[in-house]
Amino acid sequence: MNIYEEAHLFVAATRVCQHKKQSSPPLEDICSLLGISVESGHSICRKLEKLGIVEIFEDPFNLRLTVADHLQLEKLPREEKGGNSLAKELEQFMAKKKNMHKKIESIQAEMEAKKKSMFSELEAQLKKKMQE
Repeated sequence: MNIYEEAHLFVAATRVCQHKKQSSPPLEDICSLLGISVESGHSICRKLEKLGIVEIFEDPFNLRLTVADHLQLEKLPREEKGGNSLAKELEQFMAKKKNMHKKIESIQAEMEAKKKSMFSELEAQLKKKMQE
């Protein structure tokens, strides 16, 4: 999801929570409405605060948010220029992990084959000695 869509969703969730509670909603409520982690919510709200879109009020127990200037949302880029680098990195990591699993499986299969051949050789030697 690009920053434009992410910001619109976050601001909309802030407004819905504000309407429900009739006060500035805490960040946890907004994150639970969106189904995202609080850490991810912190990241988003800090970005939006820097852009002047939301205003953060900190009390000793939590962060409360209000929409400061919703018109700034339209100034955000609608598409990411470099693509979603995090998604690309995750995809590359998963591919490397899959390759590593394949290597591990092949090594385990090879070890199992060596073990079987060793046991068969030992069995053959034992039979030979028992026949003598």
